[in-house]
Amino acid sequence: MGVYLRGKSWYIDFYYEGKRYTERVGKVSKSVAEEKLDIKRSEVIRGEWKPKAVKVPFEKFKEQYLELTKADRKPRSVVRDKCSLKHLSKAFDGKMLSDINPVMIAGYKKKRQEEGAEPATINRELGCLRTMLNRAQSWGKLQRLSFGFGKKKDVKFLKEPKGRNRTLSPEEEIRLFEAVRFATKSQHLEPIIKTALNTGMRKMEILLLRWPNVDFKTRNIRVEETKSGEPRIVPLNKELTEVLESAKKVSKGEYVFSNNGKPYTDVKTGWWRTLKRAGIEDFRFHDLRHTFGTRLGMKGYDLKTIMELMGIKDPKVAMIYLNPSPEHKRNAVESLSEVTTLFTTVDKNPDLNKVASIR
Repeated sequence: MGVYLRGKSWYIDFYYEGKRYTERVGKVSKSVAEEKLDIKRSEVIRGEWKPKAVKVPFEKFKEQYLELTKADRKPRSVVRDKCSLKHLSKAFDGKMLSDINPVMIAGYKKKRQEEGAEPATINRELGCLRTMLNRAQSWGKLQRLSFGFGKKKDVKFLKEPKGRNRTLSPEEEIRLFEAVRFATKSQHLEPIIKTALNTGMRKMEILLLRWPNVDFKTRNIRVEETKSGEPRIVPLNKELTEVLESAKKVSKGEYVFSNNGKPYTDVKTGWWRTLKRAGIEDFRFHDLRHTFGTRLGMKGYDLKTIMELMGIKDPKVAMIYLNPSPEHKRNAVESLSEVTTLFTTVDKNPDLNKVASIR
């Protein structure tokens, strides 16, 4: 902070009582800029100077934000922001950054809820907006905000339901793939869905998967674009090996799943269209990951194995996959009737009773 040169112009930049003040001085010498800084700081302390409001259009700044931050972040984060900005742009394009306020944001949250967006999705979009506004302040594109984001702030994030573990039943899985194969525009989803069901990978991990990270010799996938930032190895089973080998033959570019060589940024349109055609309700793409984990748990695999395959660090998070599904609990109870039937049969059949006594 103080004075700095941008291009051929000098700027002053300082804080007073938590508020930031910045102004362009012009094409002058550094010493003149420093004198201007001292004068302006004195005026602020005396309450005589109020800086001009910075007017920056939302649509202009979002492009600058994406361009200047992409080198510092993971590709999955950049793709996620682009997805969030598609929705944010509908509400805030045409507005200045300085005009955005809690009332506008509350209206945005309400509209997204009416559109059926999940609380986690809306919170991710609000997080993107918060980061953008914070960057705008640090880059001198916006004066200090009069509101904040958080539990005790003006803009509150939505409460996200905990413990959701919606899984795909075998019958639903059959209907899902029948719907995918029926629709020409959604056929690209079949290998993507099979990858999710057979690896437990997150959506962005799948969409950003590259061929160099698929090793058919060792039958392993190296997942690099992970949520934690730590790569992990996921084995390829027989079914998925055949699926990806077929995809490799017609692939264009380095991405496993691509549209003319470029990775898909999302698959929402085709996904929801397919679910509707299949008659499957209340099921998100992320629930395919839950299905993978739950099926491992139902087969009796240990917690550590599930955590390493799915890239989960917290055992409490992974514990949900060890909880039996309603169908699994029903089957367990139904199995008791077989035991009851056996004893009833033994009581009624003397020959079986003899056999039972010998055992």
